[in-house]
Amino acid sequence: MNVTLKRFVAREEYFGALIYDRQRGDYIPFDKDATHIFKLSLEKTTDEVFASLEKSVTEQNFKTFIQLCQSIELVDAQGRYLGDFVNNDPVPQVLSAPLRVHLQLTNACELKCRHCSQETRDAYKDELTLEEIRKLLDDLASVGVFEVNIGGGEPFLRDDDLVATIAYARKLGINVSLSTSGLFVSRVVAKKIAELGLKKIRISFDGATEKSYDYFRGKGTYRRAIRGIKTLRELFDIPITIHTVLMKPNLGELLTIVRAVQKLRCNVWSVDFVKPVGSAKLMKQFLLDNSDAAKAMKTIRHLTETSSIKIVMPQFPYKAPKKGVYRGFGCVGANLYTFIDARGNVKPCSFVSEEYASGNVRTKHIRDIWLQGEGHLKFRELSGNETCLNCEYYNSCRGGCRARAIYEKTPDAVDPLCFVHQDRPEPQPARNMDPLGFM
Repeated sequence: MNVTLKRFVAREEYFGALIYDRQRGDYIPFDKDATHIFKLSLEKTTDEVFASLEKSVTEQNFKTFIQLCQSIELVDAQGRYLGDFVNNDPVPQVLSAPLRVHLQLTNACELKCRHCSQETRDAYKDELTLEEIRKLLDDLASVGVFEVNIGGGEPFLRDDDLVATIAYARKLGINVSLSTSGLFVSRVVAKKIAELGLKKIRISFDGATEKSYDYFRGKGTYRRAIRGIKTLRELFDIPITIHTVLMKPNLGELLTIVRAVQKLRCNVWSVDFVKPVGSAKLMKQFLLDNSDAAKAMKTIRHLTETSSIKIVMPQFPYKAPKKGVYRGFGCVGANLYTFIDARGNVKPCSFVSEEYASGNVRTKHIRDIWLQGEGHLKFRELSGNETCLNCEYYNSCRGGCRARAIYEKTPDAVDPLCFVHQDRPEPQPARNMDPLGFM
């Protein structure tokens, strides 16, 4: 028997609640009064709900709030909340579960990219089975995680399970994004996935010309990537993001890459800086310093003002339009997102070492790992440093990337690429950031 999923689903949090809008694909934060209204509206009239709040909320503010919620179809004409609530107990100062999970479907990849963040490119012998992945998705939906990004390795190398995983996630009302190199896209498999309703696709693209692309990923890879991108663009009517890892060899290609994104009719260009992990940590000539980062950000900021495509920049050290929903020092890892590798091991993010492992979904529930896992606790207990804590950008930046700080200094250190306190141009507010202050 098929059950129709409601558009909205709420989970209570320490500040009130997060309501996920399946149609728009984002979380909306509400305070405790708003959460109280939604819960009471399921069994009481609007007048009865207001009566319980009249000491803290004026009648006009209450009516305005209800009207705003009606305008986005969050409540009906009688002021009744139209969504569901998941059975989560709020936790003091910590989200009760991640907002998004990055799931590595397989570690396998047939490429040998010079800047790869992985240590190996072979499939693990004990990768999660399809049934184990389905159970994991059940657990995620039960605690209010409605965004999953599937990546690898290369997820198209496990194509049957990729299709089945996306289909099952969509059945649960989980929005799915897919990260791929584009080189191993099968048209037959892509057509099956296109029918399932992905949220977005992100394709790695680090060189604007055949010469530079093949230098990073191997001979003949550029043309295969272009074919894959064109296939995906043809079959999918959803946002397709071209993602570029910035390194010293491609810093001079920023404008050319933007033109390539436009020519390929993709919607978004996102950029990030190479991290000293996996193969990349051996390529010292690829790694950037804060002077490189400052110059790159200045160029990209100019491109955001002149380009017709949306450009998503790194989240530091720029001010986000909205503050995040966590308050501690550190990045989104273990605070908003988490990473699960193909064997079920959970870490704050894919770029940190096994020292920050927190448990395995084969033996523990994802919520228990999220709240009690050693690696996640280490991330949340970081005290920071005086430079970051006294910085005017701290409320949105939170110190930048912890993976870079860990590999080059200590977990509490200033992000090595931060240029705010160097003799550099003063940063400006970031553009094209996601709601809640994360990308």
